[in-house]
Amino acid sequence: MRRSGWGTMMGAVLLVACSPSSDADYNAVHVDPAQARAQEQIDRAAAAQGPRAAARNGLPVATVTPTSAGTRKLPLAFQGYWGRTPGDCALANVDAQGRLAIEADQLRFFRQRARVDALSEPSANEVVATLSFKQDDARWTHSTRLTLEQGGTRLLLVEQGDAGRPGQTARYQRC
Repeated sequence: MRRSGWGTMMGAVLLVACSPSSDADYNAVHVDPAQARAQEQIDRAAAAQGPRAAARNGLPVATVTPTSAGTRKLPLAFQGYWGRTPGDCALANVDAQGRLAIEADQLRFFRQRARVDALSEPSANEVVATLSFKQDDARWTHSTRLTLEQGGTRLLLVEQGDAGRPGQTARYQRC
């Protein structure tokens, strides 16, 4: 009989030794910060409108108003680095005069920049943009047609000139 008492006592000692400390808070709930912010927004709306109105009407949702800047973004297919020659695509070539970097809202040439002021897309492979050019202290605005050719690996740029500044036509290859 003594043996079974000894085993019971050892089992109790092991159980106590392996148990978590009494400091453990089993009621603690870890909430994702995004969910906590959402709950705070719900609580504020319920406090402002009353719980029934908040449940019936829902929460106010911030709507994104399209801006004119959003309509002036060049499509992703046109964005990236382009070069007139293979040497222009070498990023180590700091004198690459034929390199063109097209971003969402601007074109960067070797010595000039052009900001997109207006944009239309006659087709998926063609855009017509009104560009405001800047080179040193000179500024001018021209209509420019960009056309993707050969499956998007080539770019034809046709800038409409005027009496004060002639336009240009150039072909680029994607870098």
